[in-house]
Amino acid sequence: MTSFPLLNELRTKTQKLHSKLEQESCFADLMKADISYGQYVAALNSLNTFLATLEPAIEAYLTKSDYVYKPRLWCVQSDLEALGHPPVLDTPRRTMTDTEAIGAAYVIEGSTLGGKILHKRLQKQDFIANANALSYFSFYKENTWSDYINWLAKQSLSPAENNEVCAGAISAR
Repeated sequence: MTSFPLLNELRTKTQKLHSKLEQESCFADLMKADISYGQYVAALNSLNTFLATLEPAIEAYLTKSDYVYKPRLWCVQSDLEALGHPPVLDTPRRTMTDTEAIGAAYVIEGSTLGGKILHKRLQKQDFIANANALSYFSFYKENTWSDYINWLAKQSLSPAENNEVCAGAISAR
């Protein structure tokens, strides 16, 4: 597995938030063998808000670099529509610096990687499979995470910029 100082710092500084998210939020329901319709919709609504808040700023920066962020908000919105729940579209957008956007992308790319694992469990739920409501959890493409990490490793960032990247990841929650 690839490792470099900024990646190690990101992992360390986001580890507690990641664990808390998996254990105490609506995303904890995604880890269960059985998830209810309401629990799944709640998780998708949270993802919708999360992505709608962050994606515009990330796209503004990461489409101008060697690494191109692939938008995935549309996937969550498609899943909500398939389940009969129109997504909230008027979510306030977050402003961030370019380096904070790099950190926010770390969180989203990690979420997408985790979605690959959850996809196998969620596709066994009839109401999800029948509605074809797995666009977000099947978004992961080969090398998505490794492309991001390899790009991140090539960035020449100052210690202050590394701190901003970590701040962007922490505030992305």
